[in-house]
Amino acid sequence: MGLDLHFMDFVILGIILSIVSVYAYFRYREEKHKEEKMLIPNLLSYREKYIKERELYTKRAEKFKEKMMKVEEEFEKIRKNIPNYRWTEEEKEVLRNLKGTEFERIFTVIFQLLGFKVYEPPVYKDHNIDIIVELSDNRRICVDFLDYTQRKKLGEDYIKELIKGKEKYRCDGVWLLTNRFLDDEIEEIIFNYDINLFEFNQLVRFFPSYRLVDDYDENRTKFHNYELLYKETHDEVIRRDLWIKEVEEKIKEIKKKRGENED
Repeated sequence: MGLDLHFMDFVILGIILSIVSVYAYFRYREEKHKEEKMLIPNLLSYREKYIKERELYTKRAEKFKEKMMKVEEEFEKIRKNIPNYRWTEEEKEVLRNLKGTEFERIFTVIFQLLGFKVYEPPVYKDHNIDIIVELSDNRRICVDFLDYTQRKKLGEDYIKELIKGKEKYRCDGVWLLTNRFLDDEIEEIIFNYDINLFEFNQLVRFFPSYRLVDDYDENRTKFHNYELLYKETHDEVIRRDLWIKEVEEKIKEIKKKRGENED
């Protein structure tokens, strides 16, 4: 009797498991059918979402592009206004105290803003040459920047190195820019070697104030920031275009399998 009950327990358990399995199977089929039925509506919903996002990012990208164009217009105004960048007394004092790379960088940018092409020697400070400037008439000028702290090293040997640099880089002339004044003896040596000297007074007279470079830096920073935002936003537009295309291809594929009209 005990064995019969034990056997019947297994039979009942088997029946229950069978019923549960059949129920689970039909529930799975039902859910699968619902899922397949909702597949295209879900994809269409995603497509609509991506289209709206694309429109949003497109508008943002256009705004950033407009801001870039506005900053470019401001830059053109800066360039046209170069003659009005005159040195104030305070700015002259700053000029007198510019050192090394700061002095060089400011006047290098000024050369570029004046429309000249600027090149750097392959070797840093090669023969004391800092930059090579190509003028509007295609003449090439070797330029050396000498701040007030470097005047002690200026002598005939230093000048001869500049002439070697002129010959090496096939320049038509040499310009020496310094933000202080040189003594008469060294000036005579410079002139004897046919080097154009721009001392403090000549810098103030012939070149615009460093304020031009400050305005240029601020303008370019704004432009590059907007440019970065534009590129990032435009990438989102491209990404949404790709997603929309993938969704549409998936819908076509599903309809083709179902034998439905793709329209």
